Amino acid sequence: MKRLTVKKVILILVVAFFAFLSINLGVQYAKLNHMTTLDTGVTEVLDEPPLRGKMNMLLLGVDEGGHRSDTMMVVSVDNVKNEIKLLSIPRDTKITLSNGQVVKANALIGFERREELVIETIKAMTGMPIHYYCEVDFDGFIEIIDVLGGVDYNVPHDMNYDDPVQDLHIHLKAGPQHLDGQAAHDFVRFRHNNKSEDVYAPGEYYKGDIGRIGAQQDFLAELFRQKMQPQYILKASELLDTASKYVRTNFTISSALDFISMLKSTNSTDLESFILPGTDRYENNISYYIYSPSETKKLVLEEFGYPEDEAKKLEESKKTASASPSAESEATSDATDGEDEETVSSADASAKASSTPSAKASSSAKASADSDTSKEPENTRVPVSSID
Repeated sequence: MKRLTVKKVILILVVAFFAFLSINLGVQYAKLNHMTTLDTGVTEVLDEPPLRGKMNMLLLGVDEGGHRSDTMMVVSVDNVKNEIKLLSIPRDTKITLSNGQVVKANALIGFERREELVIETIKAMTGMPIHYYCEVDFDGFIEIIDVLGGVDYNVPHDMNYDDPVQDLHIHLKAGPQHLDGQAAHDFVRFRHNNKSEDVYAPGEYYKGDIGRIGAQQDFLAELFRQKMQPQYILKASELLDTASKYVRTNFTISSALDFISMLKSTNSTDLESFILPGTDRYENNISYYIYSPSETKKLVLEEFGYPEDEAKKLEESKKTASASPSAESEATSDATDGEDEETVSSADASAKASSTPSAKASSSAKASADSDTSKEPENTRVPVSSID
């Protein structure tokens, strides 16, 4: 069954950025306030954003009824190191709530106190603070891409898929081309070909949702690179009109100004993408993505810098040990004390194999696939209190 994923994330990121540009120019303040429609209780579970350093935004893409969030991504912007990093949460991630109920990550948005539950869960899973929340319906994706003038992109494989039930028909040829809104929509939805095609799941798509996330992260990085340009300030008013129809966020004028200030200090070449470490597994005939708390802790510490006190100690140890590889290895081991050697090695492969989004996604998936699924899984219970 096909589900919409990264288009919703793309819409959020692009719309947010250009909406903030328009604010910086003093354009259409009221419409941003219109987009800020979250319940006041959400602010209680969000963290106070820093003036400098890392700011984390949780991006969700939801279906038309708002009952499923098939896309979850944490965008971390660091205006000190001039970095932007993305952490994708697979939609089938198994979540065990505090009351023992087992759900997939994409179902969290269907509960009461939806935003609070999602935010608390992602914070508990990753150990990262969440400063801002953005939620978007996918309906505006095609319009947004068209307003931006489309995207030049090298489609890696021939893509041919038809689903009459969803009225979804994807037919793209491999090679460099200009994607308008509809073609971009088709690309990010693609997961495999029709069964009649010679190759059912080309390239990395054999990995299912993990393979698709890698392709989507590549697309997102290219979109980001092409559209983070001054000339698109002229599109701010039109983009904001569209954004006001689809985006729910806690951004205010003041916080948006803070965010754009952070974005100005970075550039598109600094964008790195990661996937929550874990592995696919069937349980009771249900397909889950079983995330690894220990590998996630290591990834978040080394790549996203949380917990900050531990990250600071690790950074200082690495600087001190820069001339001594053995000492540096000890510093990393100390920072992840209590984790088994196999887990540390797997997470390191996920985090450090490459600097490109697709390679990082691929290496993360490979590390997950190579783990011994016969071992007793780690405790993945998420200690949130939104559901009793």
